[in-house]
Amino acid sequence: MRTGSNVKAVTQQWLTQQVLADVGADPFEAWVVYVGLGGTADGVVVDGYLNGLLPARAEDRDLIARAVNVLAEETPGTGTRAPSGVQSAWADREEPFASWSTYGISPADLIAPLVSARRAELLRLESLERTGLLRCVGEDQVDAITAEAARRFPGCSSSLALITRDRQVITSISGTIGTDGPRGTSFCHRTVGDAQPFVVTDAALDPRVSSNPLVTGGPRIRFYAGYPVRGPGGWRIGSLCVMSDEPRGFSPADARTLELLAASVQGLIGV
Repeated sequence: MRTGSNVKAVTQQWLTQQVLADVGADPFEAWVVYVGLGGTADGVVVDGYLNGLLPARAEDRDLIARAVNVLAEETPGTGTRAPSGVQSAWADREEPFASWSTYGISPADLIAPLVSARRAELLRLESLERTGLLRCVGEDQVDAITAEAARRFPGCSSSLALITRDRQVITSISGTIGTDGPRGTSFCHRTVGDAQPFVVTDAALDPRVSSNPLVTGGPRIRFYAGYPVRGPGGWRIGSLCVMSDEPRGFSPADARTLELLAASVQGLIGV
């Protein structure tokens, strides 16, 4: 269940990670300072916490933030600081912090409303680059997931589409519908714009997309369902989608199937 302390813990982890990146230091350096301040957690725990992958106790979160701030103070021109001193101010210090995916929230969900659209897009593109998916065309494991999606949705093509600054890039496809193209006309661009799946059961009748050239011309898309795929930090970087040139329904069971398949993609990139 999402609580205020969970949200604050996620925010603290993300901000601490960002300060470490601004300083140009790595988790090992932070761990060395952390131990010098009296920390007892293993280096693997500190590394995992700073990468948003492992939990850390409230007192360790504060001590890691202090360690990162020591590094920041030693770096000229670094004005940002990681938040600390939260174990008394934030509720329930006995509750461990888990990775953001545990609670269905992410640093991206929390940070995006607080920064400019341009800054949010730069962070999203950085997240996409960190996944390495743009260089994984023909990757067997990803191809297996899109093939399974096509099998689960008979009569549909399936693809993993990544949204770059101005393009849709297909890195895996099963079927005949789905090509690289301009970002603005892609259905997956709409999927990336929302945390929820984007579903069109009959594109010819849906005013959101009925005038789209992919509907009025080839490949004459009629059905589309895309589930957002998130990169590091929870930024929406693309979509696992299924589509057809025939109208089709989309049930709650279908939604769950697509969500699980998208989660499989995220599992490959450690998110």
